[in-house]
Amino acid sequence: MRSIRLLMAALVAALTITALPATASAQDDARIHLIHGIPGVDVDVEAGGEAVFTDFSFSDTQDLSALAGATLEDLQVKVAGTDTVAIDAGDVTLPTDGNTTILAHLDADGAPTLSVFDNDDSAVDAGNGRLIVRHTAAAPRVDILANGAVAFANVPNGSQGSADLPAGTITAEVVPAGEDAPVVIGPADLPINEGEALIVYAVGSLDDDSLTVLTESITGLHSTPTRVNTGNSPIETGSNLALYSIVALAGLGMVGVVRPSSRHGRGLITCV
Repeated sequence: MRSIRLLMAALVAALTITALPATASAQDDARIHLIHGIPGVDVDVEAGGEAVFTDFSFSDTQDLSALAGATLEDLQVKVAGTDTVAIDAGDVTLPTDGNTTILAHLDADGAPTLSVFDNDDSAVDAGNGRLIVRHTAAAPRVDILANGAVAFANVPNGSQGSADLPAGTITAEVVPAGEDAPVVIGPADLPINEGEALIVYAVGSLDDDSLTVLTESITGLHSTPTRVNTGNSPIETGSNLALYSIVALAGLGMVGVVRPSSRHGRGLITCV
């Protein structure tokens, strides 16, 4: 019981941070963020029968980095101010290092769930950034378009795609798999910044007309350049995008509790 009280005290201390940096270097210590990705529902989070934090709202983030390696016993997410358990996660052991995002979201059938993502913060080539797209919405399989072309195809809930792209701006849209319409999310302009990873989450529910996206960014992904690329031209549709799409599709896979990587960064969740 004493260990539970000490853990709770550490967690409360960690969550007293009221402002989070938008980004941080990928060379920091373990980074673990918990994000609320279920629209329209405020929640309370409990562990060991004790309140950890309350009135956690959609798109909010909590920094759990100080608790790397700790086990949160009997972790539950409840509808704010009630005893209604939305997510019963059981005992959750946080990663000891790496760059991790824990997202509360809806599964394909609309039930609340938690997914743990290992964020890829490996180096990118000079002049490039990284785009990571995650389907975490109550919706069927989708295609994700970049500048009008399919960049991530037939993506189910809980899966992701990733591609390293030239710095610039892409216009993204989400449509039902294999279809051109309707556009269920977007169009939205997404900045691909040199040396950064942009992570995009599709969240909400198609049936409730609440589909939207959340984003987070990770900086400090520069490799040692062998040449310097200049300019910030938008990504063009055509052969280059097709090549990036092949790379992205190779990275698609079911997302569960994933082993963390060895490099680190910080992000801030925002709505777009």
